[in-house]
Amino acid sequence: MPSIQELRPLLTEPREDLGTEYKAWLNLTENEGKAIVAKAAIALANHGGGFLIIGFDEVDGALTSVEKPVEIPEVTQDLVNSAIRRFSSPEFHCEVYNVRHPVSNFSHVIISVPGGLSAPVMSRRDLPNIISQNRCYIRKPGPRSEEPQTGEEWRTLIDRCIRAGREDMLEAIRSIVSGKALLENVPAGEQEKLRAFCDAGRERWQALVEDLPNDDPARLSNGYYEMGFSLIGANRMNGLGDLRENLNHARRIKLTGWTPFLDMGTPEWAPYPHENYIEAWVGRPVPGHDGFREPSVCDFWRASQEGDLYTIRGFSEDAPGLFVPAGTALDITIPIWRVAEGLLFASRVAEHVGDVEAVAIFIRFTGLEGRSLASFTGFRTVYGEYTSHTPEVIMTGEASLAQVRDNLAEVLHQLLVPLYERFNFFVLRMDLIEAQLDRLKRRLL
Repeated sequence: MPSIQELRPLLTEPREDLGTEYKAWLNLTENEGKAIVAKAAIALANHGGGFLIIGFDEVDGALTSVEKPVEIPEVTQDLVNSAIRRFSSPEFHCEVYNVRHPVSNFSHVIISVPGGLSAPVMSRRDLPNIISQNRCYIRKPGPRSEEPQTGEEWRTLIDRCIRAGREDMLEAIRSIVSGKALLENVPAGEQEKLRAFCDAGRERWQALVEDLPNDDPARLSNGYYEMGFSLIGANRMNGLGDLRENLNHARRIKLTGWTPFLDMGTPEWAPYPHENYIEAWVGRPVPGHDGFREPSVCDFWRASQEGDLYTIRGFSEDAPGLFVPAGTALDITIPIWRVAEGLLFASRVAEHVGDVEAVAIFIRFTGLEGRSLASFTGFRTVYGEYTSHTPEVIMTGEASLAQVRDNLAEVLHQLLVPLYERFNFFVLRMDLIEAQLDRLKRRLL
């Protein structure tokens, strides 16, 4: 489940794309407002999921945060899902978050629209000039929500639904038969090569933060997690432009508000060429964005033309203003979400590059000593005291693209057991992983 800190960039860096749409304030007690939200949600669901943000107007060509007029009722989860039930078939459930803009101080509504539906979503009734009955809306470049017009647009939608149905079938099979997930025979030296790439990436990040004040959040002084992925068998890409195109293709799917290897709109945080790599440092201090900086949104990442990816990020549990001191807690569900999203991103790059045999994986969590497992989202309650007495944990493995696609729960289980058992022998159950993946994949293409 995305945290408020990870959703906030949707407000501070507003930019419409195929998976993100912005609307002005709407009255969802009236049919017009319901129809507008439903049409946008239908298009996002058919796209594979995304986010609908309420409370932005276009001012001088830029999306601008505006205060909710007093005459417009609060936009609640019940009202949003009521609108969807009225206008969509089949029905689907959206999650609604209220997030305050750190600069304007206005509260906005972020609607998380699920993906992974095994049938196209259609409109079930008319409202003139807004939505038409028995129409299938999708997201198109622009971005805009319209009906499919070409054979390619219909093929993409149908293929997405077939893949979602296939995933449901595989999950049913997985509940009966669970096979070994990680590869046994991998090319010699792949883990060593990936480890060296991650070490170099960390050294580059350390050089960037060296001159920051000791208390700067971008230093990640309470700990961090880093992930590295290497595309085994990939041909070297044709320059940084080719690498950038492959990364942009993988970004077309947005599972959370703060994705790995993200591309920010603020120029100082946008990806840039550095030597033979593309990298981005979102922890860079930028005037006017001081209230936005906290450990979980101070990422550094880099990518190589050889198909290597590295990212480092602080813990959302260390954000100021939470009910526990920084450095004392780790949410029980967050590692599952973060590692899954990173591995899925790497697999999407691999699918676009082609000829990739498998993905080598390197995961490192630091700053664990003295942290206890907790539940910030409330989705899974933690009973008992599960505290780590280990400063850090390193997890490695390799998985084929088919295993990431078909057996992701098993891959994650084998990767993450060493992390969770450091917390006083906590047993990481498969049902916890499967439940979190189900929530995450409802936003999948």
